[in-house]
Amino acid sequence: MLKKISILSVASAILLLSGCASKPSALMINEQSKTPQAIIKIANGAGTPSWSHNESKAFRNVLEAAAITTLQKGYKYFAIIKPDEISNTKGSLRNTAKELIAKCDPNSALFLSIPGAEGLHKCGTYGTHAYMKIAMYNKEQVNFTVINAQDVIDYLKKEDLYDDNGVDIKSKK
Repeated sequence: MLKKISILSVASAILLLSGCASKPSALMINEQSKTPQAIIKIANGAGTPSWSHNESKAFRNVLEAAAITTLQKGYKYFAIIKPDEISNTKGSLRNTAKELIAKCDPNSALFLSIPGAEGLHKCGTYGTHAYMKIAMYNKEQVNFTVINAQDVIDYLKKEDLYDDNGVDIKSKK
């Protein structure tokens, strides 16, 4: 009996720590409009007992998936529409991967968020899940900042944060 419990415990730990990664998904919406949009979802954070590590990885993965989707759809730039706290169309001036990751790191200014816990889940992340709604462009925009998709990928690769999971892109029917 003890042997069965030990084997089950080890198998559970491996499953938990492996992260049960799934490929990020992008649902194309308003695909025929002048500014195509996509909703990016991910459910493959780190899969560790540390919520902050999970959310940090989930955010990096959703940012990577947004950049990949933009490039695969033939665009150069994207703007974040949702979540609001990092929305370029609502005034956020963050337009590099470094700035976005710093803003969305669940460990940044954590002491400020403990009383109401409102800062524990930032930038569309919750545990190993994250979402982002983006609009894609071929040119930089005049009224708001955009993010260069290739620069995001280059930064993630340079910092050894690139996962290369690909993206499952679907069109809204």
